[in-house]
Amino acid sequence: MKQKILLIVFLLIPTMLSAQWTDEYATWVSLGAKKNLGTKWSLGLEAEYRAQENARWAVGVDAGYKLNKLIKFGVGYTLLYNRKCKKMKGDPAVDDEYSIRPAYAYPRHRFIVEATADKRFWKWLRISLRERYQLTYRPSYSFERTIYEKYIDDVTWEEGIRETTETEPKEAKSSQVLRSRLKFEVDKKQWKFSPFISAEACNSVRVGDHMCIDKVRTAVGTGYKLDKHNEFTLAYVLSFDFNEDDGKADNRIHAVSVGYNYKF
Repeated sequence: MKQKILLIVFLLIPTMLSAQWTDEYATWVSLGAKKNLGTKWSLGLEAEYRAQENARWAVGVDAGYKLNKLIKFGVGYTLLYNRKCKKMKGDPAVDDEYSIRPAYAYPRHRFIVEATADKRFWKWLRISLRERYQLTYRPSYSFERTIYEKYIDDVTWEEGIRETTETEPKEAKSSQVLRSRLKFEVDKKQWKFSPFISAEACNSVRVGDHMCIDKVRTAVGTGYKLDKHNEFTLAYVLSFDFNEDDGKADNRIHAVSVGYNYKF
């Protein structure tokens, strides 16, 4: 476990320092419920909304199995609904041709399998390392793009704008990601607050190619146990999204994450 922790740290720092960023600010809100089935099994349900430039809704279910005090396994399914915001390509003031893509939305299906190693130290510090395999499938869809082209009439010599609409199809696509998350949490008995800090690396798995880190997510926050059934979380999340296309800046998201979970 120590070797894995050091590997994550050494991978994250140089990767984040070497990129040029564009910043985005967001708010993430989640609601969840968890039911323990005996001492080993559990079932969970979660809904989430991410208010950001490209908004996202998600509803998921999961099941967990606790092998022993250290190791826990889990599986889950999430339905994602992404909304792409309106986008303009080109500048009407200077370009003879520009296009506008209206806002549109599309669904995705995500399946996960994960294993978590969790251990408590000195009766107040909990360290966990989670390894997650994630398969996401996006069905085919299409959207419309309106193209505006400036021209000069051959008869009147007046300038006009020609408007055409094109339908752009998107083929079905799937992606595989390995996610490694390291988390430190203060977990002391009789304390209602449980401060934590975490770091996660997302490695894309491409068939016939090597793995590469395309996202790094860090978080610092706290949980608050109102009672044995109700728990709240508040955190600041900093997400680094790396873009492989040349000429495009990488994206850095600053998010305030608010969550509520009910245990029964």
